[in-house]
Amino acid sequence: MIRTEPSTPRPATQVDAGADGAAEQGGADDAAAKDTAAEAEKPSASAREVEIKFRADPAGLAAALASPLLASADKSPGRKLTSVYFDTPDWILHRNRIALRVRRSGRAAPVMTLKWQADACEGSFARGEIEFGVKKLQPDLSLLDGDLAERLRDLIGDAPLEPRYETRVMRVARELRFGGAGIEAAIDDGVVVVGERRLPLREVELELKSGEARDLYEFAAILADSLPLVVDIVSKAERACHFALGAVAAPVKMRPAALPREIILDEAVAQIVLGCCDHFLANWAALRDSEDPESIHQMRVALRRLRSALAMFKRAIPSAEFERFRAEARELATILGPARDCDALRELIEDGPLAHFGDGKDFSPLLDALEQRRVEGYRQARALLAAKRPTIFVLQLSAFVARRGWRNALSGEELSVLTRPIDVFAGEALERLYKRVLQRGKNLSQLPDEARHQARIALKNLRYGAEFFAPVFAHVRNPASFIRATARLQNVLGAHNDASSADHFLSGLHDSGAARAAGLVTGWYARGALLADEELAQDWKDFKRIKPFWR
Repeated sequence: MIRTEPSTPRPATQVDAGADGAAEQGGADDAAAKDTAAEAEKPSASAREVEIKFRADPAGLAAALASPLLASADKSPGRKLTSVYFDTPDWILHRNRIALRVRRSGRAAPVMTLKWQADACEGSFARGEIEFGVKKLQPDLSLLDGDLAERLRDLIGDAPLEPRYETRVMRVARELRFGGAGIEAAIDDGVVVVGERRLPLREVELELKSGEARDLYEFAAILADSLPLVVDIVSKAERACHFALGAVAAPVKMRPAALPREIILDEAVAQIVLGCCDHFLANWAALRDSEDPESIHQMRVALRRLRSALAMFKRAIPSAEFERFRAEARELATILGPARDCDALRELIEDGPLAHFGDGKDFSPLLDALEQRRVEGYRQARALLAAKRPTIFVLQLSAFVARRGWRNALSGEELSVLTRPIDVFAGEALERLYKRVLQRGKNLSQLPDEARHQARIALKNLRYGAEFFAPVFAHVRNPASFIRATARLQNVLGAHNDASSADHFLSGLHDSGAARAAGLVTGWYARGALLADEELAQDWKDFKRIKPFWR
C-alpha cells in the first residue's frame, strides 16, 4: 500500500465538487496557499454531498456560461484542476464504487478526496465524501480513522495503490442562491487522460452547499428546461475507469428494498419512490453506450414499479402529483416500448422456432425486418434520453420526494395517516392487491385474452408490492416463496402476451420470405400458448395454496 509521510489535514479555502462528488482546494495565489498549508482541520463531521451533474456538448457549455440562471457576483476566472485517481492493480476500489484521488489547483496544496456510494435511501445524487490536505500528489491513508479506515484496510489489504488515470479540466465556478439553498455551479471543460489516450469531458455540476436538497432539485429542473443539458449520474471516476478498461456501463437491476420494520408511511413513500427513480436513472448509461437489451428492459421495469407504487400510495394519500408522475412515467415507458418489443421478439424467435428448426436461412428475411424496426426503436429511445423530458421528470420527482410533496394533499388530523407504522399500511395494501388477483383470476384458464391481461396486471402490482414490503414482514414469514409463485404465474400468463405481440408485428410484414418465417413463428407461439394453458391451472392452484406472508 502506498503511504506518504503523515500529513496534517488542511482545510480547503474554497470547496467545489466535481462530477464524482469530488471537492478540491481552491485559491491559486501564493499567500492563500501558504495560509492553507499552515492551518489544520479534521474532516467535516458531515461526510456527505448532494450534487447534480449534467453532460454537455460545447454548445451546452457555452450556453451555461452565458445563462443568466448561472450568473454570479463572483467573476473569478477559470481554474485549472488536475486530479490523479488511484486504485489497486485489480481495480478493487472501482469495483466497490469507491474513488480515491488527489487534486491540485494552481499552486495550492494538494487535497486527497475519498468518495463512496451513499446509502440507497439517499438516492443517486448523494455520495459519501471525505477530504484531507496532503503534502504530495499521492494519497495518505494514514489520515483516515474509524469505520472508513477499517473498511479500506479490509478491501485493499497489502495491495499497492497506483495512479490509474487523470482528469484535467478548466473550471469556472459560480456561487448561487435559489430559495433557501446555497448552490455552487461548476462548469468543466477538459479531458480524461489514460496514457496517451484522451476522452473529452464537458460537464455542468450543481452542488448543494447549504439549505435544502429540494431547492437544488427544483433549480436543476429549471436549468435543464432552459439549457441543452442531460442529467448524468455517472461520475468522472466511473467514466474514466470505463475508458481505461475499454468497458461500458452495465444494466442495473432493482436493488431489493430495505425498509426497516419501525419505519412510518411518510418515510416509506420517500424511499420506495426514490428507489424506483434511481433504478430508472441507473440504466441510462447502459442504453446510451451499449447494445445490451437489458438496459431498456430495466428502465421499463423501473417505470412500471414506480407507477404501481404511486397508485398504491394514492389510495391513502390523495395527492394529485402522484397521478401526474404516474402519467408521465407511462408516457416515457410507451416511447421506450418499440425497442423493447423488438428485443423481446428477437429473443423469442432465436430461442424458440429458430433454435428448434435449425435453419437460419429461412428466418433471415424476418430477422432482417425485425432488425430494421429494432434500430429505429433504439434511435427513438436514445433520442428520448438526449431530450429534456426525462431529465426534467427525474429532477422534479426528486424535488417532490425531497419536499415530501404528498403532505400537501392532507390537512389537520388527516396528516396522522403518514405516521402510521408501515406494517399496518403494507398489510392492508397487499391484502387489497391479493384479493384483486383472486377476483380477476376466477376460472383463469378459461378467460379470454383481455381478461387474462387484466389478471396479469393485477399479479404484477401484487408482485411489486410484495417486493417493496417483504423486509417489513421477513421476521414473521419468509416472503420468497410467495413472490416466486406470483412471478411464475405472471410469466405463464405472459405466454399469451408473447403470442399477441408476435402477431401484431408479423401481421404487418409483406415480404414473401419473411411471411413464410412468420407463419412458423405464429404456429410456434400458438403451440406455446396451449402448453402454457396446461400449466396455468396447476400454477394457479399452487399460488392460492401459499399463505400470504403479511397475514
